[in-house]
Amino acid sequence: MIYKKFRLDINGLRAFALISVVLYHFGVPYVSGGFIGVDVFFVISGFLMTGIVLERVDHKGVLDFYIARFLRIVPALVFAILLLMIFGLFTLSTNEYEALSKNAISSLLFYSNNYYAIHSSYFDSSSEFNFLLHTWSLSVEWQFYILYPLLVIIVKKLRFPVGLSLSVILAMSLAITLMRVTGTKEDIFYLIPTRAWEMLAGGLVYIASVRYKMPEWIKHCEVYGIVLIVVAVVILHSNGYWPSYSALAPVLGASMVILANKQNSLFTSNRIAQWVGKISYSVYLWHWPVIVAMKHYDIEFSAINIFFGVIVSFALGDISYRTIENTLRKRVKLQFNIVLFSSTLALCLFVMFTKGVSFRFSDTLKQVVEYRMDNSPWRPDICFLNPDQDYSAFSKCQDKMTEKSFVVWGDSHAAHLMPGLKSVFGNSLNITQRTASLCPPIIGLQKDDRPYCKDINDMVAKEISDNKPTTVLMSALWPVYP
Repeated sequence: MIYKKFRLDINGLRAFALISVVLYHFGVPYVSGGFIGVDVFFVISGFLMTGIVLERVDHKGVLDFYIARFLRIVPALVFAILLLMIFGLFTLSTNEYEALSKNAISSLLFYSNNYYAIHSSYFDSSSEFNFLLHTWSLSVEWQFYILYPLLVIIVKKLRFPVGLSLSVILAMSLAITLMRVTGTKEDIFYLIPTRAWEMLAGGLVYIASVRYKMPEWIKHCEVYGIVLIVVAVVILHSNGYWPSYSALAPVLGASMVILANKQNSLFTSNRIAQWVGKISYSVYLWHWPVIVAMKHYDIEFSAINIFFGVIVSFALGDISYRTIENTLRKRVKLQFNIVLFSSTLALCLFVMFTKGVSFRFSDTLKQVVEYRMDNSPWRPDICFLNPDQDYSAFSKCQDKMTEKSFVVWGDSHAAHLMPGLKSVFGNSLNITQRTASLCPPIIGLQKDDRPYCKDINDMVAKEISDNKPTTVLMSALWPVYP
């Protein structure tokens, strides 16, 4: 029963995964592939959950398993969301606060991965101000926790070999991923059919480790596994589809480290790695809100500010681990956790239905905010459309295209040029803005998460053809589009 023994190597591997993700999100150089830390987390989860499911579910039942997972994940998540909702009450506009409440609800109910697959892209700049974007991975894991015990029970009832059955499902999931059966980059990135193989890889490592006696030389696999992970962190980039063939490197690397089962490792068993590993979940919860808060207050991501941002993230994570995660995960706290979860969910629903608690602002203040939004350089909802708006929304945009126009056409990366253009040229340049979130200026492009994008581009192209403006500047975050 390996799951009962605390594995120093796995805890240290968590540290590698966390540090990769945190440094990547803070924009630290030479960690362009740091997002693979999440893939490593999935392998670890698959290994641990397979051990628990195979050894315990038959004896204590599925409900006990779900309660244990609830107590492990929910308390720290709920407190993080609760504090963010309090923060938002005093610092966010009604639209921003309403958006936060919707994101919080999707996180609490563990469908944020599905929600973001429809409404946003993880690598797109429009997601930079979503305080809870990172919770998508928790939703994937929770969905895995729901389905996995049931799957194993069915396999056992049918008397199919567990290892072989999981291998077949892994192969199917990997094939779906590599063949891009689900279609969009967002679906492949966020949804469980294309992430299950990573967790099942960890599951097969568990089965192999308990069924077969590992030779002594297998311990050397740890070094090779760590090298694979580090190389992936350094050389991979967030361009194109993910997971892809390149995801095999971190998944194989993590599997090799776990299979090596080296408990006296210089890399994973040292005190720093063990401390980081223990608080990794709480740090993961807090590091992204810290980053978004820095962007919200226009704090420059200089070396010194990044350093302090990382320190604050780890400090908040350590506090959360000691006061919340390590305290409220006990079974006797179940009723309290259910009440806290329900209350926080009710709060988020209230904020959503009251449109960001709009009554907290006077009518005069709301008019001022609307005026400032209308007159902001990128003019959101008017000349920079959100994913729910079609071409007709440009009718509110005062920019009329003529033969003398300087047209700015593209997604949020085009819109972000507006402050600079306005600052440099003022009214001397006849700028016509035609920008829309998640919509690059590519004729004929169909996007499931941006249903009006094709029509917007077709109509803008017609405008340009009819008016023949002097200059057309096209800009977008090109690498994330096919």
